[in-house]
Amino acid sequence: MERGELLFKLAYEASDLVRGLHADGIVKKAVNDFVTSADKTVEVWIRERINALFPDDAILGEEEGLAAGQDGWLWVVDPIDGTVNFMNGFPLYSVSIALYKDGVCLAGAVSNPFFNEHFTAVKGEGAFLNGKKITASQLPLEASLALVVPPHRFHDSLERFWEDERRIYDLVSDTRSIGSAALSLCYTACGRCSLYYEWYLHIYDIAAGCLIAQEAGVDVILSQEGGLYKVLAVSAIHSQKTRKEVSL
Repeated sequence: MERGELLFKLAYEASDLVRGLHADGIVKKAVNDFVTSADKTVEVWIRERINALFPDDAILGEEEGLAAGQDGWLWVVDPIDGTVNFMNGFPLYSVSIALYKDGVCLAGAVSNPFFNEHFTAVKGEGAFLNGKKITASQLPLEASLALVVPPHRFHDSLERFWEDERRIYDLVSDTRSIGSAALSLCYTACGRCSLYYEWYLHIYDIAAGCLIAQEAGVDVILSQEGGLYKVLAVSAIHSQKTRKEVSL
């Protein structure tokens, strides 16, 4: 089995696995940061299947950290992106898996167990939702939705962020926050919103979603602060106008 084929298979099957699990064993890792037994179960399940076929590949997961490899391949795994949503029965959470070779993301998959939606991309081959090609929104910004997510784990940055949010709000019809970075990128990819803006994310939150968005015609702009990522993803036709309004 090729790695790309395995990646998509893992995302689909892990999504099925999540559908049968409950948010038991909740542990608070940090401020507004939780893990459940389901997060751990799913990540271990994914790691075991990668290791069985590609034991020399590195794996970086949210719950288990980095297992070093020997061949330049890296799998980046978020077993449940949107754990707080999952804990509360809010249906926007996802399994996110990306595959890198020598630092370049080559494939990604984000699967929403509740709605059975599977977003996929291979570098240079476009982005897809349940097998159908997707593209970024072409709506005018003033008719668009924006996903704008305050830094809920970094309250000391809220005032700075709200300045950006206020400027974005003036550009679009309305704003939302859905609680999963991976799905936010995918929603931008398939045109459900025209832009997504969030601060202080880990690579496992965004790796697969960034590739899916880019392959759908979304400009993805990243910057780092304190080892975490700030993300602006915006339909390419609105990129220049939007970038001037945010603090990246």
